[in-house]
Amino acid sequence: MPRRQKEEQESPGIVVLYTALMILLLAFFILLNSMSQVEEARVKAVFQSLVGTFGLTPGGSSPMPSVLQLTKSATAPINPVDQDYLALRGLVQLEGLEGKIRLLRSGAMKTAMLPDYLLFKTDSDEISPQGKAFLSKLAQVIKDREYRISVRGNTDDAPSQRTDGKDNWAISADRALAVVRYLVSQGIDPKRLAAFGLAGFDPTVSNDTYQHRRMNNRVELVFDARDASRWLVPEDQTKERKLDFKGFSFDLLGEDKGEKK
Repeated sequence: MPRRQKEEQESPGIVVLYTALMILLLAFFILLNSMSQVEEARVKAVFQSLVGTFGLTPGGSSPMPSVLQLTKSATAPINPVDQDYLALRGLVQLEGLEGKIRLLRSGAMKTAMLPDYLLFKTDSDEISPQGKAFLSKLAQVIKDREYRISVRGNTDDAPSQRTDGKDNWAISADRALAVVRYLVSQGIDPKRLAAFGLAGFDPTVSNDTYQHRRMNNRVELVFDARDASRWLVPEDQTKERKLDFKGFSFDLLGEDKGEKK
């Protein structure tokens, strides 16, 4: 009998301990979820504030340089690529393009995926008025920077049906070049830009539905935060330049080793 009374006295303590552990576990998951939403909430709060202050409307005309300047100063990220990435997210939200333009990040690389139907006229590499309007605002975000940008044209895997005979390689390359040309016309330094046509060899989703094919027909802007100075290392002039190829060594533009006149 004393033993049963002792167990009954200890049982409430176990229940309380179990309940406390469950509450702590729930609080931990809530904390993790709130941490993952911090950046998203911060961006939305900044742009909602800007919309209220300046009377901006999504998709409408707005003083973009002033808005972007305020956005950048408000978010204060670590480097220019992160800074511009957050500004682009705000721009996509203001223009009502969420769900159409995808913004991805991976380490030092940030990618904006722009669908062809947003940028170009139907079955063409000519940029549409809608595409020009968005690219003009995008150019204001990335202007006056030094980081490199790769512009990559992509198609789905279906053979081209173009009447001009262009295949997917030519189509993807032409569209990437069209975006580069337009960005340069908006003041972007051409030395920062490189265009690539990848045809249908880099899909983001399988080409099994019409919607997925539309997603794969895109132009990607890849912003590179890595230091570009590693490509600018001066050549060591004290060493003879040689090319090593499968055990054979060749002089490259070497000086005449005979008697100098």
